[in-house]
Amino acid sequence: MIEKASEFGASAAVPLVTGDSTHMSAGDMLRQAREAHGLHLDMVAAALKVTPQKLAALESDDIEALPDPVFARALAASVCRALRIDPGPVLAKLPGAQPAGLAHADRTMSKALPSQVRASRSSNGLPSRPLLMAVGLLLVGAGVLFWLPQSIFDRIGEAISQFSGRASSSSETSASSAQAPAGPQAEGTVAESVQSATPAAAMGPGGAPATVAVPAVQTPAPSSAIATDLIVFVAREDSWVTVNDGGGKSLLRRTVQAGETVGLNGTLPLSVVVGRAAVVDVQVRGKAVDLKPLTRGGGVARFEVKP
Repeated sequence: MIEKASEFGASAAVPLVTGDSTHMSAGDMLRQAREAHGLHLDMVAAALKVTPQKLAALESDDIEALPDPVFARALAASVCRALRIDPGPVLAKLPGAQPAGLAHADRTMSKALPSQVRASRSSNGLPSRPLLMAVGLLLVGAGVLFWLPQSIFDRIGEAISQFSGRASSSSETSASSAQAPAGPQAEGTVAESVQSATPAAAMGPGGAPATVAVPAVQTPAPSSAIATDLIVFVAREDSWVTVNDGGGKSLLRRTVQAGETVGLNGTLPLSVVVGRAAVVDVQVRGKAVDLKPLTRGGGVARFEVKP
């Protein structure tokens, strides 16, 4: 039943019997409702502020002649409101209609969402203060991390490495002191070798004993075993040193104490990291290495010893 009453005017409430709309298209249902009210197509188009051509295309189910399916559904809903008819059956026959189950889920979510939004807001309609403070702290922290110079991160990493290295160094020192044979040893000089032990009296190319040049500030010169090592570190002050061989094995990873000399051999290439490079002298194959060009932010030098 459709009564002759709409926003275009009210007439006598004469019931109009409509047929079964199951097999009717959306356009047929809109046209039948308009004709039941005795309204011309141009009158409805003028009231809705659309061209008669678009309204005619909708009643002819020519959706492709309209801008898009969303516009077609909006126009159909406007016609239904103007003619005071239920838009549900009409919109169900237009493109973009949702299944009944999905539509019910959408309505349930739309009802639940406002309550959740209200719960997350304060009494004055604004987001709660703890939420704003948390977001503000996150933004400030991100800004600080973004603008901090890289040298600060290098120093932090170096400090952490030195702290962990001193702990491992103390354990290694205690273990080596328990296994080392009794006898005099030059104070401030330490010789480390990864490969098998070398002869005590290593000879140079000319037949004379090989020696290692030590800066004047150092304690007594290193032993001849150090001279045969591939790389030698002489620390004037405490410095963190890491050396890995070509197979990824860690040859050295600790703090080299002031006055200490460390010699290493290993599979090339060697990956070397020296913290506080300004206070460490490095020799590779008996030749001094200038660490200044290799030093970056935080005073850390990184280089490789290649074959």
